[in-house]
Amino acid sequence: MKTKIALLFFFMAFSISGAFAHALWIETAATGKKGQTQEVKIFFGEYESGEPDSAAKWFSNLKDFKLVLTAPNGKTQVLTASPDVLFYKTSFTPDQDGTYKLSVVHEVATVYEKAKIEYYAFADVAVSTLKINTSFPAEAALTIRPDKHALKAGEKAIHQVIYNKAPFANQKLTVVGPDKKGQQTETDAAGKFTFNPNTKGNYFLEAFTEDKTPGKLNGKDYDKIWHLVTYTTQAN
Repeated sequence: MKTKIALLFFFMAFSISGAFAHALWIETAATGKKGQTQEVKIFFGEYESGEPDSAAKWFSNLKDFKLVLTAPNGKTQVLTASPDVLFYKTSFTPDQDGTYKLSVVHEVATVYEKAKIEYYAFADVAVSTLKINTSFPAEAALTIRPDKHALKAGEKAIHQVIYNKAPFANQKLTVVGPDKKGQQTETDAAGKFTFNPNTKGNYFLEAFTEDKTPGKLNGKDYDKIWHLVTYTTQAN
């Protein structure tokens, strides 16, 4: 009996960790120029191991994600993305100085392991540093909020994680650098942490939390809600 219980626990733990090895994320250049096309890609898979899923195999309703572009003046628009082999792609052309924010807030339609899954993905494009874009979708329960949108290698920034409009205090998150090696960091009592990109390249930040509030989704009961947020940027 003890062996069966131990095996059951192992498979449950593996299933949960396997579900959240996968994430949704946005890739684009962290800086842009007015009048020049800015390419954007949306991936789903395992970032740290460099294994994005084939776009044709995205599960449940993931392909129905909505990518919102928020301009420096606060105006929003939904960008239409088309599937490629390993990602969805789209583009926009900046026409203002300031920071453009790209965001995805997506509720998975399928209950997995008795959990409802909420994915959040963010990226910023700095056309200039004249105006920092601090807007976030109201429906995003978990967000990673940078205090600087375009960093140079070796330049520090103090980012903040917010969960349900309050600081995500004393919680762990993962930072994956250009070497694709994940490192753990932790927020302080104000939900803040130091982001220090030591080398040039792409950076992937990820935070997760579980809300044990039960409910029903598309006729299926769930016991909890899994919130997973990613923020991607570059150090130049």
